[in-house]
Amino acid sequence: MADNILDTIVERLRRSMNEAADVIATGGCLSYDTADKIAVEYAKQAGKIEGLALAERCILDILEEIKEQEKLDNG
Repeated sequence: MADNILDTIVERLRRSMNEAADVIATGGCLSYDTADKIAVEYAKQAGKIEGLALAERCILDILEEIKEQEKLDNG
């Protein structure tokens, strides 16, 4: 059961990362009128992607630990 919940969370994290990457890729950061505002928006989106990627990695590590523990318990 924990696997299903964590898989769902990973899926949502990836969706959010893709959305933030799309904002950058499609020039969404360029909609501001000054270079400093563009830089701030770019940094914000990049930080969002980094944070989501860290959360995803943490959950994937937990899923791997669960699988390893299940192998030990069943082996």
